Amino acid sequence: MSDDLEIAMEALKHYAIQVDSVDLIGQSANFVFKVADIKQNRYSLRFHKSKSETLETIWTHPEVINSEMVWLQALAKETVLTVPTPYKNRMGEFVTDVRGVKCTLIGWVEGEQKPFIPTADDAGRVGQMIGELHKQASSWIPPEHFSRPAFDGSRILQSLNKIKGLSESGGLDKEIAEMLIMAGQRSINMMHTIEKTPNNWGIIHADLIPSNFVFYDQQSRPIDFGACGFGYYLFDLGWTFSYIHPAFRNKLLEAYSASFKLPDNHVELLEGFFVAAQLETMNFWLGLPDALEWLPGHMDKLAGREFKHYVNQESFLFTGTPYWE
Repeated sequence: MSDDLEIAMEALKHYAIQVDSVDLIGQSANFVFKVADIKQNRYSLRFHKSKSETLETIWTHPEVINSEMVWLQALAKETVLTVPTPYKNRMGEFVTDVRGVKCTLIGWVEGEQKPFIPTADDAGRVGQMIGELHKQASSWIPPEHFSRPAFDGSRILQSLNKIKGLSESGGLDKEIAEMLIMAGQRSINMMHTIEKTPNNWGIIHADLIPSNFVFYDQQSRPIDFGACGFGYYLFDLGWTFSYIHPAFRNKLLEAYSASFKLPDNHVELLEGFFVAAQLETMNFWLGLPDALEWLPGHMDKLAGREFKHYVNQESFLFTGTPYWE
């Protein structure tokens, strides 16, 4: 038995379930195990540790992990969404420490994962889901000691510094790096002009891409809240749009706005948050062991398409060829 599986089995002893099977299914920002009990109820057991060297240690602080569970519990009670319901251990706590590894147990969310959003109807379902998340967040008051990181532009600056260093070392074409840096600086300036109010800033999922939601019975269901934190609601949409074809984005916004109001200048802002979200995530990607095998090509496409349009103040949200094509 591997060390990770041993820790998983030891962690599960802290919960009131009778385990039937445990399988490791993934590793990125967290290790994730799929667990079934003898009644075939299914759960997700997570180890809060990462394979990325650049993941900040704050994400593994017990109070930060606990706060994620607190928001999930609130979403399960206060919305119509199906979310991963958190479970407390026998001590009445959400976070279990086993050999220094912080573990949490949440309910398994049934549904189909899709590698991209294939239809306008699916885009609408995603928009409705995000609108419901933001509606709850806009009126929810986090309890005392609630602690999650903020997406305020600081990680974008870290990304830009890493991109500059990558260019100087010869790992990235200088013209590509310059385009990414110019776009990033413009998006940061844009964010600094927006006053933070309950209508535009609050707790967000921060990673609503196809691998982090599933489709079930005409619904889109959010999963993996491990990156959640405080940010602009449009940041969530900007990152989601990175994985939705321009032809489907208006359908998503129509469904979203039925639950949560968009600002009048949302197209201009969303283009800035599209750039911001890409660069925010690059700060994590640049720490992955294989990043230099694929990330420069990704950056090349961004620089020649969306980022170039953004720097030239040309709208791109509903037109053009997405970088993945």
